[in-house]
Amino acid sequence: MFNRLQKLAEDLKETKIDGKLGIGGKGRMTTQIMISFKQYYRQAIVRNKTNLNEMVRSVWAIWKHKASSNKEPHHEWCSSEYCGYLRSLEKDEEYDHNQHRLPLGVMKAIRPVYATGIVIDLCAAMAVLCYNDGSQAIIPFITDITGGGGGYYTRVAMRRLDESCVYAEHKKKTKQTKETFDLLHVDRMSLDIIDDDILDDSYVSGAY
Repeated sequence: MFNRLQKLAEDLKETKIDGKLGIGGKGRMTTQIMISFKQYYRQAIVRNKTNLNEMVRSVWAIWKHKASSNKEPHHEWCSSEYCGYLRSLEKDEEYDHNQHRLPLGVMKAIRPVYATGIVIDLCAAMAVLCYNDGSQAIIPFITDITGGGGGYYTRVAMRRLDESCVYAEHKKKTKQTKETFDLLHVDRMSLDIIDDDILDDSYVSGAY
């Protein structure tokens, strides 16, 4: 997140935004605020690493929190653990957004980069989820973001992906077991170890 914001600031330094050039400067996107965004962003990912839906909400809550104003507060996804506005509501106190908000033009300017970063991290999170719990584990997440039921063919496809992974792993382990057995057998034969006396001839043709 920090590197993406830095690059955006460099790209927009000659672009006029809210009456000033670029997104940086006092009361705007300073280096310290970029670092804060990076830290908050990381916390949102780490705290919700097993819940993709909450991860999305927590990540966007940061953007909405910084874009809020006294006239238009947007803290519906915030948590009272860190949101001063929600804590003020609980205490029935006044809250001034001007102490932390960034100009709306600046927030709109960083939104595409912010959204792209979220997509990248969500893809990584989904990959980890699939690796740990199988492809079918992402169906609830797909249902949440699409508002549908995941779809019949989606469920079938995810199940078949899981089955193919299980089958591939089974074949791999079977091959490894056979190779280990063959190697052990060759080693014993090379040492002239013939265990005829302990062979079970129960299934030898003509034994009975």
